[in-house]
Amino acid sequence: MPRQFGGLGHSRSPDRSRMLIGVSALGLMVLSIVLVFLFVSSDSSTASTNNKPVVVQKEEDIRMVDVLVPVQDIDPGQALEPGMFRRESRPQIAVDSRAIKDFEEITGYYARSLIVKGQPLQKDYITTVRPVNNVTAKIPPGFRAVTISVDARSSVEGWARPGARVDVVWASKLKGQAGVTVIVQNAEVLSAERNTENKAQPGMPVPSTVTLLVSAEDAAKIQLAVTTGSLNLTLRGDNDPGRAVQGKSVTVADLLGGERQQVQDDSYQDRVVIGGAEYILKQGKLIPKDAQ
Repeated sequence: MPRQFGGLGHSRSPDRSRMLIGVSALGLMVLSIVLVFLFVSSDSSTASTNNKPVVVQKEEDIRMVDVLVPVQDIDPGQALEPGMFRRESRPQIAVDSRAIKDFEEITGYYARSLIVKGQPLQKDYITTVRPVNNVTAKIPPGFRAVTISVDARSSVEGWARPGARVDVVWASKLKGQAGVTVIVQNAEVLSAERNTENKAQPGMPVPSTVTLLVSAEDAAKIQLAVTTGSLNLTLRGDNDPGRAVQGKSVTVADLLGGERQQVQDDSYQDRVVIGGAEYILKQGKLIPKDAQ
């Protein structure tokens, strides 16, 4: 009996081992399938995310508009003609609302200012008023053109040419002393010796006259100052559009480095006779004597 029992126990042990091995193999197979499924699902999700369609705006979706473009530079005052322009299609987003789209809109117009070749024409550049000449075309409302005599010194060796910016300095007697006062600032030179083009080059003759664009009030100051003293121009830099303290004067006392005499009595004034009329020079300003 013991041998039979022992024999039976020995014969069942391999069957149990084979069963455990089979279950283990089945479990590993199921686990492998699950892992493969998860990997494939993850890869598909990533692929779908990376392969989202990119929206590209097609060229035909960009709205284009026709604009009028000059084929040449057009000088101020010049009558506008169809042959000076061509029509071009440009993206609407880049076109100013003031751009002219067809020549019929500007029939009978003139160039208000210089119109540059290749740039879309705008309403600000044109006018219905026929300018008399290139100079009058550049004078906006409320401004005047005034001419003064100059030489090599007063015109900064002739560099005060059309387009330049200058200050006008008045040299005269101030309270009994020689002095100068800046009476106009940041004036534009319109022409030099009747030439409206800026072609200042070494060796060119120095102009004897220059015409300045100033306000109507400044034009009157210049006309009065030229009868009571001399005028000189000082050239401003291209990047200096600002203004200093208006009407500040410099006298001989400033050159000597001494302090100015403080005048306690406001009645101290100089008298100037211009064209038979007597004026009072008070604090750098000319006042008619009758107004005192």
